[in-house]
Amino acid sequence: MKIIRRSLLTQLVSSFSVLSLVTVSLVSYNAYVRARQALQESVFDRLSVAASLKEFELNQWFDAQRRDAVILAQSPVVVNAIADLAPNAASAEEQADVQAEITRYFETVLNIKPAIRDIDILTVGGIVILSTDPTQPGLYKPVSNNSTYFEPNQENVIPNIYISTLTQQPTITFATPILDENGDRQAFITITLNLDAINRLISERTGLGETGETYLVKELNNRNVFVSGDHYDIRTVEQGVESLGINQAMRRLDGQALYENYDGVPVIGVHNWLEQNNVALIAELSQKEAFAPAVMLAREIFVIGVGSAGILLVLIYWLARHIARPVIVITDAAAAIEAEEFDTKMLSPVIERPDELGRLARVFQGMAEQVYAREAKLKRQVAELKIEIDQARKERQVAEITE
Repeated sequence: MKIIRRSLLTQLVSSFSVLSLVTVSLVSYNAYVRARQALQESVFDRLSVAASLKEFELNQWFDAQRRDAVILAQSPVVVNAIADLAPNAASAEEQADVQAEITRYFETVLNIKPAIRDIDILTVGGIVILSTDPTQPGLYKPVSNNSTYFEPNQENVIPNIYISTLTQQPTITFATPILDENGDRQAFITITLNLDAINRLISERTGLGETGETYLVKELNNRNVFVSGDHYDIRTVEQGVESLGINQAMRRLDGQALYENYDGVPVIGVHNWLEQNNVALIAELSQKEAFAPAVMLAREIFVIGVGSAGILLVLIYWLARHIARPVIVITDAAAAIEAEEFDTKMLSPVIERPDELGRLARVFQGMAEQVYAREAKLKRQVAELKIEIDQARKERQVAEITE
């Protein structure tokens, strides 16, 4: 009977356990999928906003540097200096004084404008005549080489980013003509920019979490290389960088996707091609951080579900024992009948129940009583028949003796 008891309880409890685990798992997984989808859209929106802000700030920064170059080219100090430095315009001593004055002026500009690294003045033929770098005067540096040339009234200026042979760092050089009072070109002024400001602007992670990052990529020497942020390394220039986001952006395609970044880390990213700046802007956040709330939600639902199922499992076990006890009593009664040890008192706890099990016990008790009554009657009939047989045998024996 213990085997039956264990088997019945095991079936009820194990069935409920399996169903509970399946249900909790499905609910947790469904919650994770829905939360992940919601988070994905939210992160895409956040990255798109961050990329748009970076693009706006980048455009503002480039415009500010372009205006600085124009202001320098139109500065009376520079225009007058170019006139004084013209051949036969002044004595050698006066030209030396002019050079010293404009050098001091440029040094003041560099102190005020930290984004400008060097300032050069070139002849129309491309020879450096003045520079904040003392190694540059006399060198040939045509403005068409790597410089971003523009006219003073030109508004749509696309900067050209190149790797400086001196610093091995991404560099931008703006070049614009210096005009006299008649608007004739007298020389060129070039400003070489310090891109640390761009690095700080692009690398700022405000609103992007702990693993969020934005960076600029440009194709140089037939390779995609970083041109901003903390990622720049001379090795990236030699080897290049690849990812789905980078490759799509370099094809002039804007979009968003889930992919592995340049370092093999699964990320959720937004990639834009900045036509006005001739670079690709990528904003990314690791999938682990992006979808952490979804994982946490699913884990909490699963833990709460399993805990609730455990409590229900105890109640189910108690209920199963309560339901199984009458069945076990009836089963024990059937075994007692088989062993001729049946007692009507065995069914007393069940007979009083008003439900189907009580009715079954009452019917079973009536059946058992009928069986015992018939068995008793049969035994009496057998005993009476045995007496008659014995009496008939004795009478036959007496008759044989008399004969």
